[in-house]
Amino acid sequence: MGVLAMIEIDGDPRLIAAAIAELERLLPPAPGLLARIVAPTDDGMILVQLWESPAARQANADDPDHRDALRASGMIDAMTATRSRVFDAAQLTLPSL
Repeated sequence: MGVLAMIEIDGDPRLIAAAIAELERLLPPAPGLLARIVAPTDDGMILVQLWESPAARQANADDPDHRDALRASGMIDAMTATRSRVFDAAQLTLPSL
């Protein structure tokens, strides 16, 4: 089972989207990240990530390169507030076509 992380980021959606694009440019794909969905909200952006395990999610959060890239990308400056929730035992099911 995976781990689903949902992060609401308050701030200007254009600045946050630009910071997310820059973050993706600065960092290689995170090991254990299975899926990422980003969407604008009335107050900023929402980021939903599916991780293969709690350890993969925690390793990414603890990675000093990730923290440095958050600052270098402009994400820290673009955020005015954040809220997050984590759901264990998440699974991705794709509909049959």
